[in-house]
Amino acid sequence: PPAPPPPPPPRPPPPGGGRGGGAPRLRLLLTAERLYAERGHDAVSLREICRAAGNGNNNAVQYHFGDEAGLLRAIVAYRVGPLDQRRAALLAAVGAAGREPGARELLDVLLRPLAEEARRPDSHYVRFLRRFGSHPPEQHPWWSAGEPAAPVGHEVTLAILDRLTAVPEPLRRLRLRHATIMCLTALADYDRLPAPGPSRDPLLDSPAGAVPYERYVTDLFDMASAALTAPASPC
Repeated sequence: PPAPPPPPPPRPPPPGGGRGGGAPRLRLLLTAERLYAERGHDAVSLREICRAAGNGNNNAVQYHFGDEAGLLRAIVAYRVGPLDQRRAALLAAVGAAGREPGARELLDVLLRPLAEEARRPDSHYVRFLRRFGSHPPEQHPWWSAGEPAAPVGHEVTLAILDRLTAVPEPLRRLRLRHATIMCLTALADYDRLPAPGPSRDPLLDSPAGAVPYERYVTDLFDMASAALTAPASPC
């Protein structure tokens, strides 16, 4: 893939849509992102989020976000703008080569911003997203009123699907969904795999920590691209 452009500037405070109170609202949002990433949104109550954020008002989430669905959408809205700007920059860099990008390059455009996000010490967003991998699409908070929260990401997704000409149409979306979930899981788990040491399990003898992160990400995307583009076996 082409050399990535410089990383985006620090992100601004969360966008509007709540009732003001920027600092308490941001603290609630970031606390919720962390708790949802650690345990899943089904296992975390709104009151627990308020307590963990140091907010004495048990209804603070409802005050700032309306309900849990509004909170989930706010988390996505806070993270997705800079991520989509990064995708646009990567897409422009690919386009500057003067040729049509392939599925591997487009996959890099789609997922590299998330690989970078996973290394941010103040972000739990990649693990937050991974928690929704098994949820039906209508429960995904990055769709609002039928529109994708990340227009550039959606555009790149459609472009990847168009490149999968060796794969029958019903399987294309499934492959991309599975590849994306695989990548999110691997990115989220890079720092959580076993430390180097002897093991009887061959899967534990080559921990991710023994591989530099950039090499880890490149190989992960190579693997995902191979899974996407492999010809489908006849049934």
